[in-house]
Parts: sequence; structure tokens; C-alpha cells
Amino acid sequence: MFVAALDLGTTGCRTFIFDMTGTIISSAYQEWESFYPVPSYVEQDANSWWESLKNTIEIAIKKSGIDKSEIVSLSIANQRETIVPVDRDGNPLHNALVWQDRRTTNQVEFIKKKIGEDKIYNTTGLTIDPYFSATKILWFKDEKPEIYQKTHKFLLVSDYIIYKLTGHFYTDHSNASRTMLFDINKFKYSDEIASELEIDLDKMPEPVESGIDIGEILTEDTLFDKKTLVITGAGDQQSAALGVGVVSPGNIKVTTGTGSFILAYLEKPKLDPKRRVLCSCHAIPGAWVQEASIFTTGAFLRWFRDELGAEECEQAKKQNQDPYVILTEEAEKSPVGANSLLAIPHLVGAGAPHWNPYARGLIYGLSLGHKRRDIIRSIMEGVAFEIRKNVEIFRELGIAPKEMKLTGGGSRSDFWNQIYSDVIGITCVRNVIEEATSLGAAILAAAGAGLFPDVVKAAENICKVDKKWTPNVDHQMIYNEVYKMSNNLYSHLEEKNFFKTFVETLQNKKTN
Repeated sequence: MFVAALDLGTTGCRTFIFDMTGTIISSAYQEWESFYPVPSYVEQDANSWWESLKNTIEIAIKKSGIDKSEIVSLSIANQRETIVPVDRDGNPLHNALVWQDRRTTNQVEFIKKKIGEDKIYNTTGLTIDPYFSATKILWFKDEKPEIYQKTHKFLLVSDYIIYKLTGHFYTDHSNASRTMLFDINKFKYSDEIASELEIDLDKMPEPVESGIDIGEILTEDTLFDKKTLVITGAGDQQSAALGVGVVSPGNIKVTTGTGSFILAYLEKPKLDPKRRVLCSCHAIPGAWVQEASIFTTGAFLRWFRDELGAEECEQAKKQNQDPYVILTEEAEKSPVGANSLLAIPHLVGAGAPHWNPYARGLIYGLSLGHKRRDIIRSIMEGVAFEIRKNVEIFRELGIAPKEMKLTGGGSRSDFWNQIYSDVIGITCVRNVIEEATSLGAAILAAAGAGLFPDVVKAAENICKVDKKWTPNVDHQMIYNEVYKMSNNLYSHLEEKNFFKTFVETLQNKKTN
């Protein structure tokens, strides 16, 4: 017996076929395009999600060499918060607004005045930020009223794929809890918040738990057998947490891909009095996660690769190697502290713990003596400093992590993993299956089809440790000082209101 995991990320989609030990039998990947009408706007065509997914499904099934009837069930993990309006037949009425999109600052200010941050946080576990889906829905209502009126449902990425597969409009609690419309205490949409924002909840898909069988496949557009069960999935970060075994108190993980997402297991909702970190529903029914989101971490390194890394990319091509391997090898030649360079990774605004949509990225301390390797290492260290900030808040809230489980593309780098351990002062662990997000979806698919007693038992059977990194005490001492300087740099600019003034001044010049 086998299960399929459909992983729809920010930059593309993967289809995986897993056996019941959690071994990958086959996989396929396809990228899709993002559109940037202006630099802070990020859109995608939902049709491309479906077309890309159909291709990867076909390739993965054919590569697997198994009969498609042996694939018992499938589940979906997805980029969260991204929203697309569709008509009654599921046709997109506009490009999807991606979670990174920052166009909704006006809607953010409106929600703050109309409802207030306390009410939103205490109900939804979220802060008021352009990141979350409600601000994007409100943008359609304010700026594209004709589309809002025509919209039958506002769908997240997995909701859209579920509809394409089954013809039903469903979402799951973990994804719904990222819309800023969902009461995480009652596991239902908040009538009060929706009413105050004048958002029609009939336009939202029905929320159910993760790991629920919602039926067989109706479409003939994919290579799946139509008897394959479709099981509700989870947001990519909750799915990744499940896929590395964050299934009990003291378990914490960080996934570094486009951004970095830190999640800790909670038995009941836990709110931060200062609203620095968030609380969402877990992929495990009846559980929650403490969460901190940093928007551009791996994306910062990717920016270096694409804009400044031509030399490394050329070298990688000659060696038939991944460019990130060459970038890491360069970074290793730079000393701890990157020869006194500080990088702050807020290229599209700051997430936790700052929640500052006006923040921007920085590389501070450049001199004529610096090399490219120093910039690369400073980016890696800067990401680790942001993760440390949030882990310290988790500890302040009473979460005592035993070790940190690392997932995502960033976890392939042993060097970066050691930096995390040294900066945060904690043992870091990587599992055998790096693709934790997809493995989490596979766990849900298996549990939902009754192949395991429940989701937790499935995770405990499937998740296995590969390698550990422990802190280097000498490096820790240096990083403790550099960390303080990094915090001081951000705090100084924020206290002077530099970020907001800078962004608004330049926007005004462009419009005049």
C-alpha cells in the first residue's frame, strides 16, 4: 500500500509517493511563476497550480513503477494565507494574492482601528498583518468590488486543489486558522470578526479537521485512480511539524525554505501578552502550535544567488553541482561573525517578533576588504539571529525545547545547521526524510485512510532521526555579542521610525 503527498509551496509543487515506512518511492517537481505588478505585490495564477500539479502527479506515478490502484489515499500540504477568489465552478476570478504580498497595509490599519489588535489576537491567535488572508479578502472588497460580488468562495491553495479533485469546497482547521477569520478556541469562523469587517462567511469553504476522508476523486484530469481517497491536509508548516514528530510538549521545529517558520507543540492555546508570536491550530486534531514566521530567509540567500552569485552559479554548472553547495563552501571560508558584517533578512517586511510591514533588508558594515563569502555567511548568521529572537520568546512563554528539529531546503546545509546550533545554543536535529512537509501530508493521508490508529501514532512510526549538531562553546561566545549588535541595529532604526519613513517617502516620490 502507498499514499501520495501533494506539496504546493510558494515557488512550485511536488508530488511524492510514499510507502508505509515513510520511504519516498518517487517524486516530481515543477516550478511556477510569481508576478510582481509592483515590487511589494506578489501574485500567482491558480490555473498554473493545477496544471503543474497534474504534470507532477503523472510523472511521480509513472516513475514509481507501481499500479496506481495501490495508492490508497492522498493529502495536501500548501503555502498558507495565499487566497484566490473563484466562481461557482471553481474558476479563478483574479490572480491569487500570495502570502508575501504587502499591498494590504491600508486594510491592516482599518482592521486595527475597527476591531483592535487585542480582539483579533485573542480570537484568532494572529496579529494584524498583510500576511494573513482576511486583509487580502478585504482588499478585494475595497479595491475590486465587482470581483468580490462575483466570488462564490475565497480559497486557499489546498482548498482550490481539493475542489479540483473532488468538486467540494473544504478547508482544514490548520489552514483556516491562518485567515484571521477563524476562532482557534472554538474551531469555527468568527461571526463577530466577519461581521465587523463586513466579510460574508458564506464565501468561505467549510472547515474540518486535518486527516479527514472527504471522498474519492471525481475528476479524470489526473493519473490517480478515482477510488483514491482524498484526505484533508494541513498548512505547510503544521504539516512539516507533524513530519518531524512535533507531536508532544517540548517538541519544536524550524523549517527554512523561502522563509523560516518556528513551531512548538501546544496542548491548549497559548497567547503572548505582547503579541510577538502566534498561535494556530495544529495538523493534529485538538492540538495547537506556537508559531513564529520570518518571511525571507532562504529567499535572502536565493536573492544573493540570482543577483550577485553569477560566479558561484557558473562554478556549480561546471561541477554539475547545486549552486547552494558552492555558496555554502564559500561561506565556510569566512570566520564566525562574517568579518564584522551584519545581515538583517527583512526583504518583504518583518514577521515575528516585530510584525513591521515597512522593515527592509540590510547588509551593514561593508568595507573594501569584504569578500562575497562574508556576505553569504552574514546572511546565514542573520537568519539564525532572527530565529534565536523567537526561540527566546517561546522560552519566556514557558516552552522548554529539548532540541530543535530542522527541515526544509536550508536543512541540507550541515554548515548552516551548525550555525543555528551555535547561535541558539541548542542541539539541532535533522530527520532521515528532509521533505518533512510532504511526509506530514503522507502521515495525514495514511491516518485518514485508517492505515494507522491516529495521526500521532502514524508520526511516531514514520519519523526517524538522521543527524545532530551540538553548540560549539567558543562560537557561542562570539555569537552572543554579534547577536546583541544585530538587535541594537534593528531597534535603533525602528525607534527612529526609519523603516516606515523610508518606504512612504519613496512611494510618495513614485506617485508624484
